[in-house]
Amino acid sequence: MNKFLFVLLLSVSTLSFSQIGVGKSSYDNKWRFGGGMGLGFGSNDYFGLNISPFVGYEIAPSLEGGITAGYQYSKWKYSKQNLFSVGPYLNYYPIQSLFVRGHYEHFTGKHKYDQLGGAPAEIDIDEDALWVGAGYRSPGKISFYTGIMYNVLHKDDSKIFSTGLRPIVGVSVGF
Repeated sequence: MNKFLFVLLLSVSTLSFSQIGVGKSSYDNKWRFGGGMGLGFGSNDYFGLNISPFVGYEIAPSLEGGITAGYQYSKWKYSKQNLFSVGPYLNYYPIQSLFVRGHYEHFTGKHKYDQLGGAPAEIDIDEDALWVGAGYRSPGKISFYTGIMYNVLHKDDSKIFSTGLRPIVGVSVGF
């Protein structure tokens, strides 16, 4: 029974993808607005909030360009961080729902923390990221997207990123 169900689902998904046109726009509207939001809680009184809106424009049937902005707030027991980011992106759609992405971001902000046995300290953050990756976007005026990206400028001594990988998830609306 499990093998039959697997073959059935595989067949349906293959037929669904065969209906996708290469190089066709997934929506009639040229503008896309959307973004993602995140909320996190954890140990050491951790709290995190992330807001990342974007606006994009369909430059050609398979190419979308735009600009993103972002705000991240993180607070732990002995520190807190405020980050702002901005940067352009390009999405290339080899087929309607799959995209390849390049995204440059500049991050700026402050990291405040309590020193062990000393006065509070503050670090200025000024860091660049160049993300490359791929993902999936559902077709339609209202779309869900997800993917994975890698920061090719990532350094082990980064003040922001512990790893070069970053998942992306969000929703967008076409106008």
